[in-house]
Amino acid sequence: MPVCKGCAEKFLLSFVPPGSGRCLLCGKILLSGKGLCSSCREKRVLWHADSVFPLWQYRLWFKGLLFEWKMNANRSLSPLFALCVDMAIDFLFPGRPRGSVVLVPVPPRPGKIREKGWDQIDDLCKILHFCYGRSVCRLIRRLSSVQQKKQDREHRLLLGASSYKADGKAVKRLAKSASLPQEAVLLDDVMTTGATVDACSAVLKGEGIRKVQVITLLIVD
Repeated sequence: MPVCKGCAEKFLLSFVPPGSGRCLLCGKILLSGKGLCSSCREKRVLWHADSVFPLWQYRLWFKGLLFEWKMNANRSLSPLFALCVDMAIDFLFPGRPRGSVVLVPVPPRPGKIREKGWDQIDDLCKILHFCYGRSVCRLIRRLSSVQQKKQDREHRLLLGASSYKADGKAVKRLAKSASLPQEAVLLDDVMTTGATVDACSAVLKGEGIRKVQVITLLIVD
């Protein structure tokens, strides 16, 4: 494990819970006051996601940790991050049975798993399902193979709306076996502009899901 128990408890497992002290929409930690942050008031991007709960800010140690996990493929970090997401879900849905909270992963770009051998969000979802009993439904497909990290803010916003669509087969399977949930948790690793999570939220709402709560590990502020 690349993070010792002491650092994990101090820095990773003690994130600020949702509620007071965070922006009600994007979840950024506010320096003072309540309500919306200046970005959400002046340049709002999130129109379909009901709210975002980022666990940490994309700075310093957390930035390096994400690079080690995502870019250096240090998958030994996946169980620790999955534990943090599991705790975050309990914060957001206190007292709810584990299987009743439906997780929807933001899908990887086409060909990524074939090229890299894994996808970090898929890794988290497998652990959350098999180790924590969380329900995972892969309801979204990504159409664009363009890497978001290589785009500026303007192009991220333009690409977001046209890059995702519902996975029709997955939606039909879920509808046959049970029914589409009234609310879902969308899971991603980093929120930069918010274009990706909002586009995916729009897809889910277009299929009849009424409320989309987003959880991301990090937020760029």
